[in-house]
Amino acid sequence: MDLAARWREVRLRAIGRGDYFRLTPGLYALYRTVGRLAPTCLRGRLLDAGAGEGAWRPLLAQYGDVVAVDLASAARSEVAGDLKQLPFADEAFDAAFCAQVLEHEREPAAVVAELYRVLRPGAKLLLTAPHLSRLHDLPHDYYRFTDEGLRALAAAAGFDVKTTERAGGLLSFLGHNLFSFGLAVFGPIPVFGGLARAAAKLLSPAGAALDRLLDRRGRFALNWVLEARKGDA
Repeated sequence: MDLAARWREVRLRAIGRGDYFRLTPGLYALYRTVGRLAPTCLRGRLLDAGAGEGAWRPLLAQYGDVVAVDLASAARSEVAGDLKQLPFADEAFDAAFCAQVLEHEREPAAVVAELYRVLRPGAKLLLTAPHLSRLHDLPHDYYRFTDEGLRALAAAAGFDVKTTERAGGLLSFLGHNLFSFGLAVFGPIPVFGGLARAAAKLLSPAGAALDRLLDRRGRFALNWVLEARKGDA
């Protein structure tokens, strides 16, 4: 089994246990930023666009009735569908969430336009995308996004951009790769795997906190999180 497949197994087990976002500093930083914005963004009938294996569902379910959509191969989604042609009527949702998906879409602008279409007037979009990242989920890894790039995509679709926030930095990027490699190597070994997971849970919050101190301007942002609103009719 290659390391990518092992890392996927580690992630799936962690999702089941509920400690997925403490596996690496990068995941922790992203969860912390989304968690801070979610209470004012997410409500009602809530679309989880590109839900994958459902890692975000416990958080999203605190704020609304989640409808998860992903490709047919996704195991934990209620609806199979292409994000560029969502199988929903216009103005069907009160909020939308889309995390770490746009880099895997050949036409990210089409995805954002579809999210705009299915949102009701006044509804909000919470969107995350990577700025620093190793190649992953090949061969479908196409883009990286700056703060201004995400803003431009959202504005072109018609959204009123409220804010963008970074989630993690250079330390989180290095820690994410180090921890994911270590967990992929040692995770299957009972004793060493347990020690590796314990170290990750302890060190991930510390790495994310140091990033906020060392790079206050976000020049080395790991991910960006965007909050935008669809205008009133």
